[in-house]
Amino acid sequence: MYFKCRVECAHWTLKRLLQNSLGDLCSVWEFMNNMMVLQHTEIKASFETSTHVIGHVFKVTLYKKLLGMVLRYALKQIVAEFKRVSYAGIASSRCGCVMRTTHGLPSACELARYVVCSIPLSVIHMFWRRLSFSDQGLSKPEVNITEEM
Repeated sequence: MYFKCRVECAHWTLKRLLQNSLGDLCSVWEFMNNMMVLQHTEIKASFETSTHVIGHVFKVTLYKKLLGMVLRYALKQIVAEFKRVSYAGIASSRCGCVMRTTHGLPSACELARYVVCSIPLSVIHMFWRRLSFSDQGLSKPEVNITEEM
């Protein structure tokens, strides 16, 4: 669900930048490249924020193992879900486990188990734990449209 929203947002942004369908391949390539460079920069900045800036909300034992290891957006989602613990308790039937199924983050019934200790990193989906662009040898060299033409 979250991924679909991000893809649709990127598609809308690209359409807005292109404005019409009259551009040639080189101009479209240039627009797309600029958009991806901007997004890459924004994502790297959010990674830096996630690893270096700690909000007062997260300075409790519950989040100790997650600080600097999980994106701030995910931490904020967990904080919001933790507010539901008093209602849902450990019963998954009352909780619904929506956060687990849609975001890969612990739902209220899971968080109820960690009231007196820290949330382990293992319960957070890998998507939220990747705070770098390390390619681990998987990326190909950059393509330059001018050289290719």
